[in-house]
Amino acid sequence: MNKLLISSFAALAFGLAACASSSQQGSSVENPQPVDSAGGETSVPPIPLPPPSTPVAVFEMKIVSADKQIRVVEQPTLAALDFAAYFNNPIRMAGKDEKPENYTGKQSDKELKDYPFPMLDSLSSYEPPVVAGRTPISWEPFAKLMYAQMGNDSLNIVLNSVEAVKWDEPEVFRAFQNVTRMWGVPMSDGSVEWWVEVLPAFWTGRNVFYGKLKYKSTGETAEILNYYLTGEMNGDDAMNWARTLSSYWYPTLNTDLEPHTAGAPWENGKPFAVMRGNPMGTPMWIGFEVPAFRMSDEAIRAKQVADSLANSGEVIPVDRHLDTTSTFRLETLNSVKGSCPASEATAKFRKSLADQMAKLPKEQNAWAEVDANGRKVDGGFLWFRRNANYLLADKISAQDSLHNPLPRMIELKQYLDSLGIQLLVVPVPVKEEIYGEKLVPGTAADLCVNPEGRAFTQELLEAGIDVLDIYPALMAAKSGDEGSHYSYQRYDTHWALPGELAAMELLASRVTQYSWYEESGAQPGSLNLQETNTLREGDLVAHLPDSEKAKYPADTLNVMKVYKGTETYKGGKNSPILLMGDSFTGVFESVDQKSGGPGSLLAYATGLDVQVLTSWGGGPGVRSRMMKMKKDMQSKRLVIYMMTARDLWQSPMEWDALR
Repeated sequence: MNKLLISSFAALAFGLAACASSSQQGSSVENPQPVDSAGGETSVPPIPLPPPSTPVAVFEMKIVSADKQIRVVEQPTLAALDFAAYFNNPIRMAGKDEKPENYTGKQSDKELKDYPFPMLDSLSSYEPPVVAGRTPISWEPFAKLMYAQMGNDSLNIVLNSVEAVKWDEPEVFRAFQNVTRMWGVPMSDGSVEWWVEVLPAFWTGRNVFYGKLKYKSTGETAEILNYYLTGEMNGDDAMNWARTLSSYWYPTLNTDLEPHTAGAPWENGKPFAVMRGNPMGTPMWIGFEVPAFRMSDEAIRAKQVADSLANSGEVIPVDRHLDTTSTFRLETLNSVKGSCPASEATAKFRKSLADQMAKLPKEQNAWAEVDANGRKVDGGFLWFRRNANYLLADKISAQDSLHNPLPRMIELKQYLDSLGIQLLVVPVPVKEEIYGEKLVPGTAADLCVNPEGRAFTQELLEAGIDVLDIYPALMAAKSGDEGSHYSYQRYDTHWALPGELAAMELLASRVTQYSWYEESGAQPGSLNLQETNTLREGDLVAHLPDSEKAKYPADTLNVMKVYKGTETYKGGKNSPILLMGDSFTGVFESVDQKSGGPGSLLAYATGLDVQVLTSWGGGPGVRSRMMKMKKDMQSKRLVIYMMTARDLWQSPMEWDALR
């Protein structure tokens, strides 16, 4: 029965493969001015404040400290929450006020009437009367919503073109200006005019200005805008919003949601979510608070009592034992040894990749696929600098103690061994490793381009750690690529369904081979699987030059959704398996269409419940979260540690000791 279920899962995989007011209400902090340091560079405050003109208050900002603030939204509409997240967010703005080294100010003396913005009309230094009393919105999330609802990306293209103006200095990568606020003005004919506030970067020395887009939206736009501005969310919707936002911002800004009880106290507020970001090596926190979602002191005490009772009585301990056979590990070790030797071909690949990256501006973290003649491939892949750096890594286990994952993996295994819990490590190869022939034209499609990464897998196995090696399966899966459907998403760092299913087939097979599987109470066939699709904005698009972003709209992806009866599946505290890690455990599981990620698919294939623990800020950080789940761990037989392999090399989240 188990073999039959896994076979059907494999067949499925194979088949799919063919803010703020002008008076800063609630904040007593004045707007600090940047000062020049002795070296001539600009020193800016850790938490920049909004520009001095916002007549309609969308959120109240409370400054807690230099690295913490709370944004209070009275009416929890999608428009208000998006604005509170995007507008003058210090996590998003970190480092952007520093003057670029190659900026010369070639056109700094231009007057407003001569500004090079052909897509704007009615330029003004003052907020136009037509938007008085109207609620401002953030253009990026709204333009994405418009594309999702209408399939029209014109608004996004126009607004991107505003931010892409380079003032005759195209070699400067950083944006010279940003559209900070936008207003939609419905017209009598049913169309919508768009007015924008444009804030030049501090280092340009220019002042904020306003203009009307030479573009009108028609069709259902007014209705969509009205719903965006007025439709209110409940607490669950707001948490899903925060979770999704954190996941999309993670590759760019190293964001994650802090463990926090929604509506409970945090830094003299009661936010429903607390986002942590670390884009420049210094962490910052923003709490998002909605009065309607706050918990009273009485409710907090009741919740604490309920949680205490749940933690003490809900988890059912299991009588477990470790599967100590080393057969699988040794077989994997033998298959890895010598499978990816350093050679003339890998040396040529590394040199070509390094040359590609050397041509990129220092601040550019993503670039587009090119052909053998250096021309960009229409609809081709986007590549991530950190992934590419991993392919150029030196010996991974030779890193310093804060970045070397080997001793931390051994430490984790020893801890779980002491509890009688199996550990299975699943490093997820980066897209650039699987599609080396697309990354560096002329590379053989079957060349193993990452000798050091494969060598580290061998070291883990030699250290006695059980590793599921999914690299060969993902290399094989790409043979089923067809049209624009690949094993990894074109514009994103994550896998697409064919790659995910290829990995899950192997993972499910491994789980059923443990000696304790037969006594685990598995119920194969108890869950249902349905195919659907989702629209996903690629997380690499934000890393591109501003002039290129609009060329890469959201992708419609085939995905699976797992149901238990008529309800979407979610594993609970008594699940015998804990799947923990980074965004690879959460994508399609807790964001996008949900209940279709690795946890749900593994539960479907094995008949065992799977609890998922995701750290969007990076795989190294999830271990400390696991250590706080001591009650839940009593029910666990297996911990699967799944994370992107790029964090094995120079991870921005350090590998600290278990605690």
